[in-house]
Amino acid sequence: MNLDAHGAACRCLLRLRENQGEPGISDAAFIARFIGRYPEWRERPGATDTLKIVEIARELHVASRGETVAEYDRVLAEHRAGHGVLLATTHAPEQVEPVSTHRGFVMLLVEMDEDHFTAWCPYPSGLSDTLPRASRVWWERWQTSALVLYPADAVVTS
Repeated sequence: MNLDAHGAACRCLLRLRENQGEPGISDAAFIARFIGRYPEWRERPGATDTLKIVEIARELHVASRGETVAEYDRVLAEHRAGHGVLLATTHAPEQVEPVSTHRGFVMLLVEMDEDHFTAWCPYPSGLSDTLPRASRVWWERWQTSALVLYPADAVVTS
């Protein structure tokens, strides 16, 4: 069992945890830790919704709460404040015109400024990549929203 096919958000949380200096956790150990709480993982390991992502982030000590934000400037402010940010898109994160087929991706925000952003993308194949810098225009073209993760003592910047 691994998180490849259904666990992009979980993979992002594990990456964020490692970025914060914590030791890595294997997919098998991670799944074993949470499968009792999420029995559907027997069929779709790592499948989550926003509530589950925040619950898991809390248990991993990555965040105590989360907030969904769509506005680029607000996400930029939260990123600059040092908060972890997961991105969700309804289009594949490729810098070509989106086609009519929708396939969502969950990614981890790596860098962001007023005009560009960069994300780490875990693919269903098990591979991952830091995507090329994307112009701000792709935020809307990919129909991107963000889950901002706040530690217990964080101040919301809005």
